[in-house]
Amino acid sequence: MKVLLAVSGGIDSMYMANRASEFFPGACFAVAHCNFSLRGADSDGDETFVREWCREHGVECHVRRFDTLAYATRQGISTEMAARDLRYSWFRELLSEFGYDAVAVAHNANDNAETLVLNLLRGTGLKGIRGMGEHSGILRPLLGVERSEIETWMTSHGLAWREDRTNSENIYKRNILRNEVFPQFEKINPSFVRTLGEDMVRFAQADDIVEDYFLEARDAVLLPGGDVSIRGLLGVKHWEYVLWRILDGSGIGKVEYDSLVRLLRSGKQTAGKRFGPVAVGSDRLKILCGGAVERRLVREFIPRNAVETLKQPDGYLIAGADKLGSDWTLRRWKSGDWMVPYGMKGRRKVSDILNEYKMTPDEKAAVEVIELDGSHVAALLCRRIDEAVKVDENTKHIIRLHYEENKVQD
Repeated sequence: MKVLLAVSGGIDSMYMANRASEFFPGACFAVAHCNFSLRGADSDGDETFVREWCREHGVECHVRRFDTLAYATRQGISTEMAARDLRYSWFRELLSEFGYDAVAVAHNANDNAETLVLNLLRGTGLKGIRGMGEHSGILRPLLGVERSEIETWMTSHGLAWREDRTNSENIYKRNILRNEVFPQFEKINPSFVRTLGEDMVRFAQADDIVEDYFLEARDAVLLPGGDVSIRGLLGVKHWEYVLWRILDGSGIGKVEYDSLVRLLRSGKQTAGKRFGPVAVGSDRLKILCGGAVERRLVREFIPRNAVETLKQPDGYLIAGADKLGSDWTLRRWKSGDWMVPYGMKGRRKVSDILNEYKMTPDEKAAVEVIELDGSHVAALLCRRIDEAVKVDENTKHIIRLHYEENKVQD
């Protein structure tokens, strides 16, 4: 097994790297370092430090520089979320390209406890308090190790690491918990982090029990085609929770969900009533969009000489990969977006193009585009491409795009 270690240069990831170097030969692992370009010379110093450690230990080192602020602005998300999106997307690329079996990240027991409390503050169910885990392709070998243990080991062995000065600044919620809140909890219970870790094991076990019940109840109330039997739903224990889980991800809002529950409790089901994506029938609830289907964009690189013989069914797009580039911005369309559709000469508003397709308001709102430059979009997925990314005689690399839909397994 060959593992990719995500190493920032901070104390946690350097602890992980040094312990890996101690127990395993370099051929068993490699290092990936993200330079998010958020701290100027400090970010570059982190990169240099990690590169030098890898050189000294004979470990292969992958480095990627990101313009994180620009990405966050384009996506309309926080810099924390942008950094997360960028690094995990790159990790997946490395796993695929170099054949690594998994990526190991250096989240420790304190990180796990902080995540639990943050989830509680946001509002969550059992899944939000069971803690971090090892998911497909992601390993977290330090979840049982507290930050104090890491600091003691690194110091006693005289090993170096990089300090991120922003960790001491209370500009992020996690830092406030780490620097101000948790020290107060530890005055009450010095083993607070360890206690939460033990609690999370029990929370996870409880979640597994609830999950088994939900799956059994869900199968009992779902009709062929995915509709929900009203009679069946009201006949199971904790039907409000079962309904909430079935509708999770459907796009229904809290107010709409609460109104639907009140109607079902009243026993006065009125066919034709609509609560967001849920339509009430005489004997069933029909989920009109979302929820049951997970959709992802599939990218296929195809040979240049194969284009002329390819048959393109509806829902597929072909574009010049070298023109489109690799750093895409994929987002929902918005008012003001425009493109020059393939085969045409003038600009057209995306809203006008969408009006030509017979789409429901929900379908129209869900349309995604690949942003080329601001309001100029390169592709209307998966229906039209812009002239700027078309395949022509000068195109060397070609990409084919389509959506793949899968039933979500709860």
